[in-house]
Amino acid sequence: MNKYLAEFVWRVDGSYIFPEAGRFGFFPGMSLGWRISEENFWKENLQFMTNFKLRASYGQTGNDRIDEWQYLTSYSFAAQTQNQVFDITTEARSLYETRIPNPNVTWEIANQGDIGFDMSLLKDKLSVTFDYFDYRRSDILWKRNASVPTTTGLTLPRENIGKVTNRGFDFDISYNDKLGELKYQISINGGLAKNKITFWDEAPGAPIYQQSTGHPIPTNPNSVGNDLYYQAIGIFKDQAAIDSYPHWSGARPGDVIFKDVNDDKKITALDKVRSDKTNMPTLQGGLGINLQYKDFDFSLLLQGSAGAMRYLLPESGEVGNYLKSEFDDRWTSENIDAKKPRIRNREEEYWASNRNTYFLHKTDYLRLKNVEVGYNLPYVLNQRIGLEGLRIYLSGVNLLTFSSLKDFDPEDSNEGGINYPLSRVVTMGISVTF
Repeated sequence: MNKYLAEFVWRVDGSYIFPEAGRFGFFPGMSLGWRISEENFWKENLQFMTNFKLRASYGQTGNDRIDEWQYLTSYSFAAQTQNQVFDITTEARSLYETRIPNPNVTWEIANQGDIGFDMSLLKDKLSVTFDYFDYRRSDILWKRNASVPTTTGLTLPRENIGKVTNRGFDFDISYNDKLGELKYQISINGGLAKNKITFWDEAPGAPIYQQSTGHPIPTNPNSVGNDLYYQAIGIFKDQAAIDSYPHWSGARPGDVIFKDVNDDKKITALDKVRSDKTNMPTLQGGLGINLQYKDFDFSLLLQGSAGAMRYLLPESGEVGNYLKSEFDDRWTSENIDAKKPRIRNREEEYWASNRNTYFLHKTDYLRLKNVEVGYNLPYVLNQRIGLEGLRIYLSGVNLLTFSSLKDFDPEDSNEGGINYPLSRVVTMGISVTF
């Protein structure tokens, strides 16, 4: 009677990427469902809720997307200037080892769990879907480039050493009904997701506030240092302010002040702090409204996100104009209490060439993504002019955006701010069916 549901999956994958001993991976999965609303006790006591189903699933998948033959030692010819001469007429090419092999490399594994429910009530006018997920990746293929110094001269292979978790929930709520001749549907959806590194290669001796373990996955894992920032705490108003606080060598009035995090009375790389915000939002959502009254229809879509930060350093000076927002209230000798630093040329200043929180901006936004109004010619009039249907509509895309990031698109991720801005589009049209 479709009350109790179960699915089982057993998958075996083999990949030439791995050595024979670890070539095959077994990845099981299962999902269970219980339509509680079909039980008699539910029908007798909760008639206002016409459908309720509990769901749970668990499964594993494998990843083999790494460079080939990492379990084998590889060699390459050295430059011809390093050829070996054994006698007057014989010159031999030199070989060198290009990579240390890892004979134990094998599948990276993702364990994915989910529990949720589907619900309909009020004569199916209101429907709700909710899911909580817990994804855990283990044996992530990663190189020990942090803990093994480059002075060893080793080119390391990937190893199954990384572990990360990603937890969160998503939902969808929809309500539809009518008031007289007005039909309407309102839906809202959203999701929250947070990830963190459980373990991967960490540089020994790094301060706790610079370690990546326990923090979100860097947006660019190959440039882990991009999530370390000097902490901008103000602007040097004059030379006296510079002399009274630890500063970067060559600092001038109007420069950004970097915080002395470890309180050693100087500004060094140990004053960088890892940020828990990346350009990936933790919360995303949308609101949709659809209305229909007689021959008129209306639709609206709002979307937004929160929890992300974007590093934004626009090119200015020799290669581009200055933003008005950078120019206004900038430091000058006549405006020493300014909230913004003096004018810079490209990245010549230390506070532009070294990543710091002054250029780190919130990208939370709410956008009126789409609005459309339409009119359908009545059936009788269509028949008189020999048409099956005629609709006139007016629509707009990206009409309004509310964000603290005023000069740039909050959905863009380019750090230089050089991408073409998002266009606002208004369209009027006629749709005819013969």
